[in-house]
Amino acid sequence: MDNAVWLSALVLALLVLASLVVLGLSGLRLFRVLKTTQKRAGAAAAELSEEAERLSAAMAALPDRQAEVQDAVASLGARVRVLGVLTSAASDAADTLRAPLRYIGR
Repeated sequence: MDNAVWLSALVLALLVLASLVVLGLSGLRLFRVLKTTQKRAGAAAAELSEEAERLSAAMAALPDRQAEVQDAVASLGARVRVLGVLTSAASDAADTLRAPLRYIGR
């Protein structure tokens, strides 16, 4: 009977040791997966940070661009007014040149 107790204790010890080995291997695998995930998350965070900096710079430049666009619109408005005056003058000149044709009957 003494042999059975020692044998069952030995089997129990082997089972506990095997369980600890499996647990250790699972823990090591989990550690590797977490390490890889942390690297990927760090790279993604760096990309997001760069994108945020780029967008922040674009937002900071927006008032400058807005002022530039407003200047361009004002310049375009002035050109339109000048073009309106030129068109009016050209229309008056064309009417003046066509006036003799009215007297001739054409």
